[in-house]
Amino acid sequence: ILITLYLLYFLTTTYQQALQHYRVPKTKIKNILLYFVTGILFWFSILSWLAFYGFFEDFEFLPPKILISILPPIFLTIYLMISKHFLKILKVIPPAKLVRVQAFRIPMEIMLWLGFYGGFVPVQMTFKGFNYDIVVGITALIAANVFFRKRFHKLQGIIWNIFGILLLGTIVFIATVSTPSPLRLFMNEPANTFISQVPFIWVTGFIVPFALAMHLFSLRQLWRNDYKT
Repeated sequence: ILITLYLLYFLTTTYQQALQHYRVPKTKIKNILLYFVTGILFWFSILSWLAFYGFFEDFEFLPPKILISILPPIFLTIYLMISKHFLKILKVIPPAKLVRVQAFRIPMEIMLWLGFYGGFVPVQMTFKGFNYDIVVGITALIAANVFFRKRFHKLQGIIWNIFGILLLGTIVFIATVSTPSPLRLFMNEPANTFISQVPFIWVTGFIVPFALAMHLFSLRQLWRNDYKT
């Protein structure tokens, strides 16, 4: 929950600063942010309601019902990548900011590790197993200060973002084949069922898409040199 609140705070303040850069009136900014936050909270409510009534617990159904939580935010990210309004916003977001925020993956991995010792997270989803996503969180702090200071280190930045996407994809795959579904490959217990419950459903419905979006937005800045001071 704390990680989710932090990321929501990051999105809200970053959007606010971008609007202020374009000298949008304060009253209008307040209304825009109200709709922005309301939309995100509405999405959280839908996920929570579905999870509370056990919708995501039907792991036998194919394609996995959990896709309903992750695909809409990913489609939204794709739309934003081609939205003229959003690209204007992206141009004034400091590149290091999109990278540094990925450090949230450090406490995220610690949470999974604690969940393993708590008996509800399978070991392969932690850094004791095959989840090395914590490396992205650690290197994000370095990359933000080395590759995105006064000038872009374009190639290094692109490589780092691709590396982050690959590790993110790896843990999503591991999580998927750890569920008690026909896709299951890891037969050790516990199976990955916690992800279907509140508040963990926010991981697939918000946190994972957020991490992917920050990588894609950073790549967009790097590839097109889209940042302006």
